[in-house]
Amino acid sequence: MLRLNIKLLKTAFPFAALSLLLSSYATNTNPSQTPKNLFHFTDSQTTTSPRKQKPNLVVADVNSEKAAIKSVVILNLKALNEENIEVYMTTIDQKSPGFELTKNAIAQNFSIYDLNYVMNKFDVATISGNTAIVTVDQTTTKIRGPQFRNNRMVLRHQFNKYNGKWKMFSSEIQKVEYLN
Repeated sequence: MLRLNIKLLKTAFPFAALSLLLSSYATNTNPSQTPKNLFHFTDSQTTTSPRKQKPNLVVADVNSEKAAIKSVVILNLKALNEENIEVYMTTIDQKSPGFELTKNAIAQNFSIYDLNYVMNKFDVATISGNTAIVTVDQTTTKIRGPQFRNNRMVLRHQFNKYNGKWKMFSSEIQKVEYLN
């Protein structure tokens, strides 16, 4: 069984694969002690400042940004399902403090588990300049591998935009429901 290193989770370890690590953690602990806040966002990262533009242009701009961010989440989950580390890492911000750690952990997890990731719900909470806060409700189930707790998880992701492209930077677990 994959043992969870709590120190690892306290770094900015991004993304959908958190369900794998959290499930491993849950098999070794009391389910009522599920960690709720593994990653931290400052208030300045979640505030919005409205831009003064024509209303119809703002709506079109916001909708295209939301669509661009959603496409990154979809690609991220697709790469996890296909166990494609190269594509998965293209969705991650290289400036994230957990970038290399994430790459190594995901590669190890791919060698141990075969999981299925499904996005149930997607919502952009805020977009402010080159930062966005997104909520993703996802279900992760085991296809093959050692003990794993299937789960439905709500994650809060921070995205940063560099050179016109949105990338995942960090994640915070908002809620976990174990399905087995």
